[in-house]
Formats: sequence, C-alpha cells, structure tokens
Amino acid sequence: MKKYGLLILLLGMILCIPGCGFDDGGEDITVTIIKATPTPEPTPTPEATPTPEVTPTPEPVIEQTASGVNITKQDGTYYATADLNLRTDCSAEAEFITSVPTGTALTSTGVSDNGWIQVNYNGTVCYASGDYVTQTDPAAASAQ
Repeated sequence: MKKYGLLILLLGMILCIPGCGFDDGGEDITVTIIKATPTPEPTPTPEATPTPEVTPTPEPVIEQTASGVNITKQDGTYYATADLNLRTDCSAEAEFITSVPTGTALTSTGVSDNGWIQVNYNGTVCYASGDYVTQTDPAAASAQ
C-alpha cells in the first residue's frame, strides 16, 4: 500500500509541474502587453492679469465772480429759449452787456451755484440766466 501511495504522489507531482508556470515551448502561451500610462505634465499656472489702476476723478475747478458767486468750470453748449440778456455777473441787477435772440448757441465755460451759466460770447465772459437756456439744440429738435 505504501508503494501505491508513493506512486500516486509521484504521478500527481508530474502532472502538476506543467501547470506551475514552467514553459515547455508549447503554442498555448498567451502574452499580455500592458502599456504604461505616461505621467501627465503639470499645467503651467497662468499669470495673473494685473488690476488696472483707478483713474482719479479730477476735482472740479471752482472760481468766484466779482459778487462772490461760485462758478464750477465746465464746457458745454447752451441754446437761448427766449430773447436773452447777457450780463457782467450772475444777477438780474448786474450790468447789461448785450441781448441774443431765441435759438442762439452759447459756448458755456461754467455753471454758477445760483443757476446762471457763464458763457463766452464773442470773446467776452458773460452770464445768462439758466431759466432761459437749454442744452437741447432747437434746430435738431424741430427736424424730428
């Protein structure tokens, strides 16, 4: 019985040896090729866009008339809405310089605290009441 046990053991070992990975040169061999995934290159960090500097708003230029009324300097064009008297200061009591007809374009150089408009009329600094001027061109308004 010992002989049969040894024989079965030996036969089992012989049959197991080809299944343990020993290559006998047969054609049943399967080879699996594994491709390695390359390590990705790090994405460069984009440069930060610089924050633009804030352009400071210029301080308004303020002058005073002979009577002490503050004039904030600003350019513009105004149009007379009625026959308009131009004066030497920001007051109806100021000296009269000239009169302009309705629709006359006046080049403004400033606006006073009391509503009068400083204008340059034929090279002379004059003042016109803001009640009788508009920034809307009457010729453009009537063309519509």
